Amino acid sequence: MGHNLDEVDRKILRELQTDGRASFRDISSRIGVSTPTVSARVQAMTDMGLIKGYSAVLDADMLGQVSVVISVDVKPSDVENVYSKLVDEEMVRQLFILSDSRLMLMVSYYNQIKYKRFIESLSQIPEIRGLTTSMVLKAPKEAQRAALTDEAGLLIRCYYCGHLIHDEGVKLKIDGRYHYLCCGVCAKLYKEKYDKLKKSA
Repeated sequence: MGHNLDEVDRKILRELQTDGRASFRDISSRIGVSTPTVSARVQAMTDMGLIKGYSAVLDADMLGQVSVVISVDVKPSDVENVYSKLVDEEMVRQLFILSDSRLMLMVSYYNQIKYKRFIESLSQIPEIRGLTTSMVLKAPKEAQRAALTDEAGLLIRCYYCGHLIHDEGVKLKIDGRYHYLCCGVCAKLYKEKYDKLKKSA
């Protein structure tokens, strides 16, 4: 698989986004390619981190959950620091870093006391200059942020040096998984490092 998604990849991803429980056999018969092709493509897209996992989508309202959008104002130099304090908080369901050095949080809770405690904990973070909260009354549209259109390309980072792979790059298959490297030098160094780690394990 090259650096960009081809039509087969897109078809597979559309099927999986429609039904994450579809079997590779079902997908292959629907899109007209072999089951091993579907399996190999899904494995490759999982290895590169494009497919992040499969989960059941639950109805928050049915669960009696209250959701609040919180806009947090911080200095540009403090964004990373504040983000790191919030990212593991269970109540924070979504977290966006915005271009105007604000953080946007989607917070969901059942227990009002826990929520109040969370807001109090925010006021204790000295880098936060201010915040506004708005309760979500209805969610007429909730879709995954990843929208698969024909313009969608792939931004893969080299597994060794971390730079974006701009052209085809190098794809190594080691122990049944694909590993993506930006050039032959990184591929060689990555393989040596991988082999060394494997020996020591």
